[in-house]
Amino acid sequence: MISQEIETYYLIPAIRREIVKKMVEKGLSQREVAEKMKLTKSAVSQYISGKRGKKFSLDDGLVDNSAERIINGEHYLKVIQDLLSELKKDKKICLIYAKNNIRPEDCEVCNHESVSR
Repeated sequence: MISQEIETYYLIPAIRREIVKKMVEKGLSQREVAEKMKLTKSAVSQYISGKRGKKFSLDDGLVDNSAERIINGEHYLKVIQDLLSELKKDKKICLIYAKNNIRPEDCEVCNHESVSR
């Protein structure tokens, strides 16, 4: 599987799941979360219940700052793009892939590197 597919089908939904959960923990209603994340209320409910975005595990606290930025009015797409860029820059994305037993065929970040878990 190539890295863009992994991001699209696994990583981004997992990031959304964690952001949604964090926003609800911070006291936002599902309706407010749906508006800020440009999701339907049913999608928010599915993220909260674990029916959506469940195929990828992320470390606790990874999205705390991202959730806060969205709550404070930043556009969710920019925040998620910034997080992905940061994960690649710091090579934390390699650890996420390793934790989920995935190694992208074309990853320009962790290809040909040993990744410790």
